[in-house]
Amino acid sequence: MGAADEELLSRYLDGDERAFEELVVRYEARVRNLVMRLLRDPSLAEDVAQETFLAVYRRARNFRGSGTFRSWLFRIAINRAQDELRRRSRRREVALEPDWPRPEPAARTHEGLDARWDTARALDSLRPEHRIAIVLREVEGLGYREIAETLGWPLGTVQARVHRGRLELRGLLEEKDALPRR
Repeated sequence: MGAADEELLSRYLDGDERAFEELVVRYEARVRNLVMRLLRDPSLAEDVAQETFLAVYRRARNFRGSGTFRSWLFRIAINRAQDELRRRSRRREVALEPDWPRPEPAARTHEGLDARWDTARALDSLRPEHRIAIVLREVEGLGYREIAETLGWPLGTVQARVHRGRLELRGLLEEKDALPRR
């Protein structure tokens, strides 16, 4: 594998710009996907991801090392996304539907595409605290302790929200399956 995240951050703080570039390459898609799950707007997610890395670039010295770099990075991304959601709600620009269209029947080459689309829609329907807990656990693969560290929630709260989010997600998907296909 490559150097540890904290080692790359340390090298960047010592003047090695390539070390920061490696961190960006390592986490760019993950940060963009994380904020996309929160914002449901691809162009806005791209902007927020860039703002996240700009904030990390400027505030790298603020990383205390009490947790992982990944947790710190995701916390910054989540905060930026939540700030954007608050701005949008004040301007009443919250999209009711995600910007990605449902694939046309002729374009569907595999039923897995439908299943992924349905899961994404159901995930978008979760309460925000459940959605972020599920995304960090199931999509990003963070452990419960790292999620607690990232979000500043007690461990029990994380466990409860992941559990409730899974139940809510399962219910939405079962409900969807009970309805006739369009």
